Amino acid sequence: MREGRYVCLSVSDNGAGMDRATLGRVFDPFFTTKPVGKGTGLGLSVVHGIVSSHGGAVTAYSQPGKGTSFVLFFPVADVSIIPPTAPPPVLPPAPGRQENILYVDDEEGLVMLGTLFLQRLGYQVTGHIDAAAALYDFNSRPNEFAAVVTDLSMPRMSGFDLVRELFKLRPDLPIILTSGYIRPEDQKVADALGIAQIILKPSTIDTLGHALNEILHHSLTPAKTIST
Repeated sequence: MREGRYVCLSVSDNGAGMDRATLGRVFDPFFTTKPVGKGTGLGLSVVHGIVSSHGGAVTAYSQPGKGTSFVLFFPVADVSIIPPTAPPPVLPPAPGRQENILYVDDEEGLVMLGTLFLQRLGYQVTGHIDAAAALYDFNSRPNEFAAVVTDLSMPRMSGFDLVRELFKLRPDLPIILTSGYIRPEDQKVADALGIAQIILKPSTIDTLGHALNEILHHSLTPAKTIST
């Protein structure tokens, strides 16, 4: 950290805490102590990246049985604050036309929420928490699905592997890829595969609704990435 004034934000809990080995890896991308399908291990790595990009730092302190504390330092801005102008109004996504969307994510809660919200937007939704099961379902009725929304990081079969198999059955299938973290090499793979859009988590249902409306009713350059 450079010498200067910082704003400090501290967040603590009184939970189980972490041992030294776990604490040393908490900011590593994809590292998690949760069971398969219960977490991506991206949350803290994203936090670390955001804080570092602003010239700050984040540290973690923890002891087993004594909880954990995260301390974040943000450099104080030495510029005058300009009142922001009112942002342009964001229009709600156009309603769906009862198209059937295949929604795939190994997080059961996200599948439930995605299904509920897309149904409210006017889509039919078939949700799966297992990519292999989703592929089997698609293979049994490939022409019934208008588009696919799939997570990238999933156990046993990644989002890219699923996309490759889906394109063998429907080369023209519109596909949206979701992920909490997209590396440059992931973007290149998405471009090469012809994925319609990439949405970075955490995303809103409005973002997904707009994306579905665009790929189903408008033509887009492949692998357009949307951050929220």
